[in-house]
Amino acid sequence: MAVLSLAKSPISRKSATKPVEQRLIEALSTFTDPSSRSQHRPTISTLCRCAGVSRNTLYRYYPAMADKVRRLRRQRGRAQATRESVVKALRSEVAALRDQLAKLATLADHLFAVAEEQRALVARRDRELAALKVGSRPSRIPRIPR
Repeated sequence: MAVLSLAKSPISRKSATKPVEQRLIEALSTFTDPSSRSQHRPTISTLCRCAGVSRNTLYRYYPAMADKVRRLRRQRGRAQATRESVVKALRSEVAALRDQLAKLATLADHLFAVAEEQRALVARRDRELAALKVGSRPSRIPRIPR
């Protein structure tokens, strides 16, 4: 595969002897190569520069190659739009989850406060009950004779 380069003379002597169509195919394959994907946008000018072919030659003799480049740009544009919409949706979901988490934390604090209040109330009732037991000794109930 040819390496995509934007230098003034992108083709070597060895690749200049290859047929034009072969050079265009190799240059086009660099656009679809995952390792070089982020380096350059797929444009007709970049393809022609990489293959060492004029734009007129490409449009006149290889219109299918120009269509492939246009199709590739549209696909990348759609992929970028899809990525952006997914990121936007994920961010909104994260924001919603953070709101729910904050509400749950508030609810947990409230429930903890209620539990502490109930524990304190039970402890107070136990103390009152113990005080009543100590203060009022049951008296003996007299037996009724028969």
